[in-house]
Amino acid sequence: MKRKSSSPNAVKAQRRYPSALGRFELGAKIADGGMAEVFLARLSMNQKSTGSLFFALKVLRPELMVDTQYINMFLDEADLHRRLLHPNTVHLFETGEDRGFYYIAMELLCGGSLLDVWEDCQRHGARMQPDILAYIGARVCDGLHHAHELLDDNGRPRKLVHRDVNPSNIFLTFDGRVKVIDFGFAKAEDRITQTAHGVVKGKLAYLSPEQIDGQSPDRRADIFALGTSLWEVATDRRLFRQENDVDTVRAIHACVIPDPREFAPYLPTDVTKVILRALEREPKKRYATASDLARELDRCVSKMGFNTGPGNIAQLLYDVCEWGRGESPLGTPTPAPAAT
Repeated sequence: MKRKSSSPNAVKAQRRYPSALGRFELGAKIADGGMAEVFLARLSMNQKSTGSLFFALKVLRPELMVDTQYINMFLDEADLHRRLLHPNTVHLFETGEDRGFYYIAMELLCGGSLLDVWEDCQRHGARMQPDILAYIGARVCDGLHHAHELLDDNGRPRKLVHRDVNPSNIFLTFDGRVKVIDFGFAKAEDRITQTAHGVVKGKLAYLSPEQIDGQSPDRRADIFALGTSLWEVATDRRLFRQENDVDTVRAIHACVIPDPREFAPYLPTDVTKVILRALEREPKKRYATASDLARELDRCVSKMGFNTGPGNIAQLLYDVCEWGRGESPLGTPTPAPAAT
């Protein structure tokens, strides 16, 4: 795809989205981000389809269409998604440019983010079952490990790091799948755009201490961010986020991690140990790979005596929908069998 150079003409930034882009007709907006917006889209009536007729169309914001850096970042994300072929990542169908609008057509996911589910649990005084949380974490690890292991066209490691793992970028579908989404901030060796030294990417409260210190992150930064997410959902409170960014940075730098059982005494000992290891301040003390962390989380689920799987995720989302209709919540989690 040809990359356009920046233009001083700011009038372009005021253009609204057309009703159709490429082969797709735009519907309602379903998500909003700093760099792009996501629309429900369907294949135009005159287009042939061998699969789905409906897609999620991610479109670069009009005001950023004149900025080469943002265009290249968007195309970098599209290239990454093209290579991500795993059940726990989002599938890309095509990318394109139409009248200056850059878009990515991806599979349409129906469900909600882990953040959405967590907030619904909070509103209704319920907490997520430890086995379900561990299962979700393991499947996130599966998707991350696939991304971390990606090779470039010459067979060399891309050294990809997501850099924005947090509950809002973990998606749960109504049929029980777990997806890692939004690789817009991902770092890789062969990306067109590279982050300047000392510049951090991702949501502040989920950064690792080494990122706060200005070091270049590797895959273990994603493990730390996932550990933060699991700690928070398990305890129903924030780990590092403070009232202002300065205090949040200080909290991450200090990296004081309370035992999650102080706030969630029902949490099995094994799950606690796994989360705390993922949150070690020194990267070399964390799990070396997301695959290692997935294996430990799956072992925790097995030791709890549950056969947790997609059906449990589907039931969880169904319960959340029922709460929205006024039904009673599940209540507090059932204590798990004692871990040895």
